[in-house]
Amino acid sequence: MYRLLLLFCLIFHLSLYADEEKRLLIIGNSYTFCNDLPALIQAMANADRQLMQVDSYTAGAMSLRGFLNSPQHRKGLGMLEKGNYDYILLQDQSQTPAYKPEETLDSVQRWSDLARKHGAKPVLFMTWAHAEQTSGKVRLQISMHEDTALTYCNAAIQSKARVAPVGEAWRRWYAKHPNSPLHTDDMSHPTPEGTYLAACVIYSTITGRSATSIPVRLKNSPVRIPAAKARELQKIAAATLKNFTPAKLISSIEERDSKRPSAEEARNLLTRNMTLSQLTELLGPPIMKQKNGTQLTCQFRLKNRAELAAYCTPAGKVLQVSIAAPNSGVQIIDLSKLDAPETTKK
Repeated sequence: MYRLLLLFCLIFHLSLYADEEKRLLIIGNSYTFCNDLPALIQAMANADRQLMQVDSYTAGAMSLRGFLNSPQHRKGLGMLEKGNYDYILLQDQSQTPAYKPEETLDSVQRWSDLARKHGAKPVLFMTWAHAEQTSGKVRLQISMHEDTALTYCNAAIQSKARVAPVGEAWRRWYAKHPNSPLHTDDMSHPTPEGTYLAACVIYSTITGRSATSIPVRLKNSPVRIPAAKARELQKIAAATLKNFTPAKLISSIEERDSKRPSAEEARNLLTRNMTLSQLTELLGPPIMKQKNGTQLTCQFRLKNRAELAAYCTPAGKVLQVSIAAPNSGVQIIDLSKLDAPETTKK
């Protein structure tokens, strides 16, 4: 009888882990090793009764190109070649997708080709944008967020890889919880909550399971998140992944971009004695507002990755504007030197 009971327990235990173990390799930098993201994903898999082995190779500030080209950092490539992995998660240096998109596109393609050669499916870790502080509140740099998201989505389509849209989940969190930042004081790295949200998105992307299926109590977890907040983070992850595709996110960002004026159109809208409120009516709300001494600086997003920065008095009078567009340099405009609008003679 005892043997039958033991056999039943063994069969029941094995039934909980019916699938074969999946092996995941993560290549990344401090965004990956901060708060030990790999260990957190492992803890989620264990708690959710999914057989998964999570390994990683990381180096601070390293890019995907650096992991391929730097002899001292080729261990990650060696792990891929010998580890019999099912998936490889690729995280580029945080600024590269936004400011050097062609480098990210090339690196992702090279890594994806190598992954498939060794039997692994490539998955892209779409990182979050840096933050900025405006009126005492921390929020995402929208321009960096959009540029980063576009690059990862384009890279995924080009290389036929999956995307774990972590940055988009962070955007949703900030939109719903503006007083609960996911950035640390350096405005770049994640708090434990930020890492938890990243892990939820990545785990769901790889396993296909909803983040809300993850138990809130995790054994051997490198971070401790209150149950209520963990559930809210899980819901944000699930909402982000619902009906997500790279093409849909690209279309959404491009639609918003099409409604913005171009750099030339913005230049033609400027007038002498213009106020910040007038400029906002024309360009929409600024993506950044910062006070430095007696100067107020507001940054606006324009079409095709161009940006306009307005330098104002504390009262809101625009004194000077700079317009920067890709491959066009920066144009500085002193509003006091603009021609005054003609008056109609009676």
